[in-house]
Amino acid sequence: MGRYLVKTGRANLPFLSHLKVRNLVETEEGLMFQTDRKSLEQIKDFPDTTYHDRHKLIRDAFIRKHLTAVIGCLLMTLALINMNMGIAAVRFTVADTYDEAVLAHMEKYYRKVGPFRYLNASLSEINHDLRSTFYQYEWIGVRKNGAVLYLDIKKLENPPVEHESTPGAMYAKTEGIVKEYHVVKGTVVIQEEQYVAAGDLLISGAVQHYNNEVELVRATGYVLAEVLRYHDFTIAKQCADVVRTGRLEIVKAYVLFGRQINKTPSAFENYVVEEGRTIGGRVFQIKTFYRYELKDVTTRYDADDAVNYAKSLVYKEFRAEKTIPKERIDFIRLVRLTEDDDYYYVRLIVKSYQNIAHFVPYQ
Repeated sequence: MGRYLVKTGRANLPFLSHLKVRNLVETEEGLMFQTDRKSLEQIKDFPDTTYHDRHKLIRDAFIRKHLTAVIGCLLMTLALINMNMGIAAVRFTVADTYDEAVLAHMEKYYRKVGPFRYLNASLSEINHDLRSTFYQYEWIGVRKNGAVLYLDIKKLENPPVEHESTPGAMYAKTEGIVKEYHVVKGTVVIQEEQYVAAGDLLISGAVQHYNNEVELVRATGYVLAEVLRYHDFTIAKQCADVVRTGRLEIVKAYVLFGRQINKTPSAFENYVVEEGRTIGGRVFQIKTFYRYELKDVTTRYDADDAVNYAKSLVYKEFRAEKTIPKERIDFIRLVRLTEDDDYYYVRLIVKSYQNIAHFVPYQ
């Protein structure tokens, strides 16, 4: 009651006795009071009667008084919404993994509206495409935090070189034509443009001094050779695998006296957990866990897919065995492609420059 402020003539006073009237006062122009909607409907058509919605008057007065603040809040809200939906920057989580080719590939997923950029596909679709395209990485994915798009890349890592003094020599692990060599320790027994077969001695660990004394050392160095080799692959036409979707949950677990005291349910049906940072002491700890959603994916290969997949295996093996920056693949060419009901049989010829030196200790 009292939402509407009504002004009416004195002659209408007798009609007010059966209405809900509040704060009735007499003014120079007549009568003024407050009433509800039901009573207003009965009196609004009386002569010399006007009325106003008190709620609307208060709202309008507030807006007039605080118009600048209201507009500022609206603009800030729109800016926050746009920041959450748009892309203000693209960053590599680890600076050393910067790859211009990845940035160029991501351009097709941006929809530009004026100075703003928005994604035109889901993160799951983008992640699947990135992993199919940049197969040379052990892991590649994209995630969004506010207006920043982060690119997570993990390169294939080579096992650390053993530092020991066991004497031995370096032999060729495959055949090739020697293009370059560098000896840190030992005696070189080959020369450039020489053909060597697998198992041939390249760098001897027997070092002869000026007094004709022979010292056995651990041969160290590299031999870069041009290698031409066939690779045969059997590729299933249909392959089932479990992959990460790119969706991530960050979970905080509170541990008291070695026992977790909070529940951490997941929205994912299938996921893998990686443990992050732990803070606290023996009594109380806060542990951070990262849950990566998994899903079953069935991939069906056509002939082109089979060839590309076989090439990716060549690159993956080459990177895993790469020991010096000078190693590279010159070309990969298809020699033969056959198939049956279940498999493709792919033969590739690969020309590469690689370190063929392999250490073998003396017996």
